[in-house]
Amino acid sequence: MAASQLSSQLTASGLAPRPDADAILSVATYNRGDHELPVVTVHPSQHDAVRSAVFQRLGRARDFDLGRLGRLPFEIVSLICLELDVSSAIRFSHVNRTAREVLASIREFRRLGAHALEALCVLLRSGLAPHVGILDLYSALTTRDCALCGAFGGFCFLPTATRCCLTCIASAPATQVGYLSRVADAASGCSNSSSSRNELERQLPVLHTLPDSRRRIVAVEHALGALRQSGVEDPEAAVCRWPDSLTLRFQAATSLPFVERVTGAAESGLSCKGCQLAFERDFSDDHLELRDRFYSRSGFLEHFDECEAAQKLWSSSQQGTAPVEEPQWTGLGRTFTAPCGRRRSSLARSEASDY
Repeated sequence: MAASQLSSQLTASGLAPRPDADAILSVATYNRGDHELPVVTVHPSQHDAVRSAVFQRLGRARDFDLGRLGRLPFEIVSLICLELDVSSAIRFSHVNRTAREVLASIREFRRLGAHALEALCVLLRSGLAPHVGILDLYSALTTRDCALCGAFGGFCFLPTATRCCLTCIASAPATQVGYLSRVADAASGCSNSSSSRNELERQLPVLHTLPDSRRRIVAVEHALGALRQSGVEDPEAAVCRWPDSLTLRFQAATSLPFVERVTGAAESGLSCKGCQLAFERDFSDDHLELRDRFYSRSGFLEHFDECEAAQKLWSSSQQGTAPVEEPQWTGLGRTFTAPCGRRRSSLARSEASDY
């Protein structure tokens, strides 16, 4: 198909890029410097030493033996590697240079090493790496929108490797977590079960909270499965009695950029300057909620068509040719207060408790 024909079809379907898109994004968006504050993160300096090593080539490969695995065609070896969990993949990459070269030759591994170091590191340190598959994590990396609400998702709920937005991590039933001790207590109360914490930890994807690994938590979704298997008559009722902890929810999540499957371009999410300015003028819950939304490039352009504050900002810039008013709190906003602002009182009772 000729380029002109493709362009006309895209324009007719509303998919053609706007000629002023880059200028609009430059004027009306900014990158939040605090959007990772609530969730588990690792200091960027700790990534520098391994950024060129995790699932990346280490220079010229040497002729090391992979044993029986080396007798298989590369296509089959690739399929086998993609079925590994994160922990097994890391261990395999440490076998020798040939193993590292095999993984580095697979697109999914290269992209995870380039863009998901944060998630890989947290999975390994929290003990969840053996429970999360490479393909599951890659699917989350290359999924743009929150699986629960459809908004742009800049985060990953680690126990299930689910792409989420911060609001859903803070409030959705699917991202609720609880202490392993509560699961064990509920299971031991059933006459048909003698499950201990250690037995449950071997069965369930248990997350050891960072940085001290003192607390062991599980996703409610996994806890319900364990309680049903233990013979608990009404596991949903048992789970409903557990306090909901915002702190624990955030302990089970980390930031994760979106990577487009075809181009490999990565996006971490954009914020609207217009919504930020509106919030600074009126500290209302509605403006706070709008201020704390994140967008992909295409998602922001759709938001721009509906956001009067962003349109005014664009107009005052004379279509990107003049300086505009900058928000006072750019990069200093309180992302971590927005998703839970209206739920804070209902969750606060569990924050000071230690289970």
